[in-house]
Amino acid sequence: MLTTYRARLFFYTILLTTFLVATLAYTYIYSRDAILEQAKYNLSNTARLLTGNIEMEENGLLHHAEMIRDDPRIQEYMYMVTKIGAEEDALRRLFKRDFSWLPVERFVFLDLNGQPRLNTQNADLANAVQEHMRQSQNKIFYAQSSHGLELIAWASISYQGTPLGTIAITHLLDSNWLSQHQNYSGGHLFIEQHNIVQLSSLPESEGKTFLPRSNSIVMNGTIYQVRAIPLVGENMGTPHLWHGISEQEVLRQLKRHSQIIFALAILGSFATLTVGLMIARDFNRPLNQLMKITRAVTRGALPMMDRAVETNEIDTLSNRFSEMLQSLREKQEEIDRAHKRLEESAITDSLTGLHNRRYLKQIFPQLFAQTQREAHCLSGLMLDVDYFKRINDQYGHLVGDQCLAHMGEVLKESCRASDYIFRMGGEEFLILSLNDTALGGHILAEKIRSTLEKNPVTYKQELINMTTSIGMGLTENQLDAEAALTTLLFHADKALYAAKNNGRNQVVVFSTTLQSAKPW
Repeated sequence: MLTTYRARLFFYTILLTTFLVATLAYTYIYSRDAILEQAKYNLSNTARLLTGNIEMEENGLLHHAEMIRDDPRIQEYMYMVTKIGAEEDALRRLFKRDFSWLPVERFVFLDLNGQPRLNTQNADLANAVQEHMRQSQNKIFYAQSSHGLELIAWASISYQGTPLGTIAITHLLDSNWLSQHQNYSGGHLFIEQHNIVQLSSLPESEGKTFLPRSNSIVMNGTIYQVRAIPLVGENMGTPHLWHGISEQEVLRQLKRHSQIIFALAILGSFATLTVGLMIARDFNRPLNQLMKITRAVTRGALPMMDRAVETNEIDTLSNRFSEMLQSLREKQEEIDRAHKRLEESAITDSLTGLHNRRYLKQIFPQLFAQTQREAHCLSGLMLDVDYFKRINDQYGHLVGDQCLAHMGEVLKESCRASDYIFRMGGEEFLILSLNDTALGGHILAEKIRSTLEKNPVTYKQELINMTTSIGMGLTENQLDAEAALTTLLFHADKALYAAKNNGRNQVVVFSTTLQSAKPW
């Protein structure tokens, strides 16, 4: 029936086109399901990461409350106010002087009768703390106030065994808080109470009904996949936090993918016609070459292809294909470079050029495994610029940033290529140093301290002297990686506090005598 090459070519073209369309349809359906499933998986992972971050915030606020509680001067002044009847102004000035730097929105002292001290305008906070203490012993909880949803941490305070009352501090979950976590996680955050959105990083959803079904909800005509982020005390009537991502954003990836598939289908059909013409004209050799390279490209390779002297259409096609491969290689190299820059920016502090806390969690398990494998000593040096707040107050934050950048340069020059340097936040830095013994870490710490002391920062022909206090801890190799990192940071932090308390500009190595030391 198909006696001519033209008829055969037409038949093969229809057959292959049908196959490509069927493949396109199947690939589209499969890709859609795979992308949506991956999006749900990523959403669950992001929800877990957000839960971890919020738990860190909760524990951090509780740590600040306990730090205030454990301050001997606060205890003594509180005793004089509540037991002797002294004026509250001295206590208020002391708190403002020593703890105004804390990232808290409100605070209040409660005496044993539950009466607010210092900040009587925060009586609603005092009432919320009393109400919570009657229902639960959890020292962290959430409460709705006239200011909005607040995270509250409280700690009982005493003086020489005599109970004095309670200190409570808060952190406000406002639009800035939502924006911060949205930038980290992507998607949108919703604070919901009684099935109504109270606050959201998606402003147009505020005041709307929020009733998820099968972990999805329609907001303003858009379907969102949502996951609950647990908050402490949710069963006591406080609002709920949700993280969601728009399915439309996910399906944009599918649209791009389908466009590529469609383009490949068209290219495949064109290739089919070309192959038929080549066979009909007995151009097997150039055809085989093109097919070989096409198969390599479909497997993800971009091989080199020599240009031919253009004498016919096949040679022209071969040369255009060679140019396309070259263009694809250049684009791939550009994408690789951009990807590398993105990876570096994700783990690098923009001000100092040092690694950030995220990279610490990535690299520590590898470094710790090397430490265990080679039976070496992994030291953690926690550094803090002495009196950095004074520099900011006297010269301004721009000069403060210049000092931090200078600190970063000193650390880079002082450390070895095998050492890892991290900016933990603010003026706090961490160095992981692998040595044969603990002495190597101590020598490095003393070198850094001495170098920084001898190299002041120049600002408008004025020298700004800088010193640093350094706490050194060692990993415990019998622990797992996560526990070892937590213990290392805890020990280094304790040693840093001891260095601060002992007069600053010195190196202190953690010992068991510092285990129960109170923060400075």
